[in-house]
Amino acid sequence: MDLITRTSSRIVALVILFFGIYIILHGHLSPGGSFPGGVIIASALALTAVVFGIKKAEMFIGERTAHIVEGLVALALCIMVIFEFFIRKMLLPLGTQFQLFSAWEILTLNIVGGVMVSMALILIIYLMIRG
Repeated sequence: MDLITRTSSRIVALVILFFGIYIILHGHLSPGGSFPGGVIIASALALTAVVFGIKKAEMFIGERTAHIVEGLVALALCIMVIFEFFIRKMLLPLGTQFQLFSAWEILTLNIVGGVMVSMALILIIYLMIRG
């Protein structure tokens, strides 16, 4: 790839990454959430892998690390679902309408789901590139 492609893809990948984080964090108040945000984050890594190669993409998150993070997030999701009643009733305050940090339960589920989706898609990207 030439210099213009590499330079512009660095900027575009950062914009894509931050936009994915934004979609995940605001998914409980606006359209979006964990799945679209996770896909957007994984597309930033796919752009990096296509332009710079798989070795450069693995510097951000490796395949083994993605497996570990996905497993830990899946465990956290199971724990959140099992103890949902206790988290909602005892630990987290009740939500108020039209405030950003009002729906803690949905926000945490969006974050956990977004990380899980992005890790799964990153692993699929690695698998597709390696053949």
